[in-house]
Amino acid sequence: MTKLSIFIFSVIFIMSFSLQETSAQEIQADITVHSDRLDFQYRTNVSSMQRDLENYINNQRFTDIDWEGDKIPVDIQIYLTGGANNRYTAKLVIMSARFLDGPGEGQSPSMKIYDDKWAFEYGLGANLTYNDRRYDAFVTLIDYYMLMIIGVDMDTYGEADGDPAFNQALNLLYLAAGQNGIGFDTYSEMGKFSRYNLLKEFTDMRFTAFRKLIFAYYVDGLDVMGFDKEKAMKAMKETLKSMAEFKKDKLSGPSILMQFFFDTKAREIANIFNGDDDAELWGYLKYMDPSNSMLYDEARDGKLGSEY
Repeated sequence: MTKLSIFIFSVIFIMSFSLQETSAQEIQADITVHSDRLDFQYRTNVSSMQRDLENYINNQRFTDIDWEGDKIPVDIQIYLTGGANNRYTAKLVIMSARFLDGPGEGQSPSMKIYDDKWAFEYGLGANLTYNDRRYDAFVTLIDYYMLMIIGVDMDTYGEADGDPAFNQALNLLYLAAGQNGIGFDTYSEMGKFSRYNLLKEFTDMRFTAFRKLIFAYYVDGLDVMGFDKEKAMKAMKETLKSMAEFKKDKLSGPSILMQFFFDTKAREIANIFNGDDDAELWGYLKYMDPSNSMLYDEARDGKLGSEY
């Protein structure tokens, strides 16, 4: 083999390896760190947090799944609420989206989470690494939510396909709980949001039927919207009706998973059906998601923006 042939082969191999690595990465994150509540002298050590965390997430493969298609778009807002001597407290807001089929290449919100139980140590230019056998108060929470995002996204492409990611997240949760990690308690009040309660329902076989309905909401509804809006809306109504029947027949108390779904999707659903005079639909929605009853009433009366 000539030197030129060897060179060309090497370039092709390196490019191929690079593409494989890139395609295996699941997430593209944009991060904003809000440090204005910290005293000025404590801001220096977190001045690189945004860059450090973006580099970590956007170059880290979180699962062994052969990832196909686009990376999941994720927006992370970190609100630092206190800090001294490299120790910080923070609130976390995470939003992810799912790409839709059809004209326009739109996106739909897939996860919205607000988490205010976070305390950690952080230093300037931190070297963040993934290790699912070691608890780190900063990185483990990020890893947990990235795995949740991946699982939620996979559930929208195949019925309960997110199980591998949810099981990884569950292992991290138990690891963190074993180290008394803040917010990783494995016992909390029924019906109250917690990392454990949310993941418990995602991994509970009794909620598999509801997860399949979430899949139908996307695949039979949102993905069809750009091709046949009437067909998509009809399918979505049937899915929402089935969700209400699930609550009536299968649930004896509040569901964190159901509330998670509607916290994420309520505005979208209201916009899609804005002005629809189907009283049964609005009854189902208010039955499942009473906290957004006012939003649904406004949508029923056609008072929201008409654009989907």
